[in-house]
Amino acid sequence: MLLLCISNYYCFDDHYNTLNKRGQELILCRKCGSDVMDSHFIFTKLSPGARKIEKHNLFGRVNVTVQTLVNPYGINFDIVTSEKARCRNIGPDQGADSWYPGYTWQICTCPHCGQHLGWTFKSNKEVSKDNISSFHGLIVSNILGEHFTDSLIMMPKIHRM
Repeated sequence: MLLLCISNYYCFDDHYNTLNKRGQELILCRKCGSDVMDSHFIFTKLSPGARKIEKHNLFGRVNVTVQTLVNPYGINFDIVTSEKARCRNIGPDQGADSWYPGYTWQICTCPHCGQHLGWTFKSNKEVSKDNISSFHGLIVSNILGEHFTDSLIMMPKIHRM
């Protein structure tokens, strides 16, 4: 990774610029702002138990699959699936009530603040039939894109007298 600094105030990270050229962005923990994923790793892994499946333009990507999944307590979660994410997994692998048959799950939390981000799913077999050994289901309401956070910072208006 190359970091180029022109002055004390302007630094450019070539990895960040490469992501922007592809129209993607870093995904952040909504609670603490720590980066937890690159939108490049979002992919579609459909759950047969999804109550609703929609396509949205999210995180610098077009037609991102958002699934509404319901846990045994009746709580709805809108999730996106990702090949990679920075998670601290909590507890042992669970096989019961998995939204993805053939996969166990663990709770995925932000490694910085501990916020519940979603779940990590791992295949029960060495190689699953779709060659996906593990992936993450991240709760859309617990993450946000870096470009959204940039839009929250506004420059003050200068009024002419």
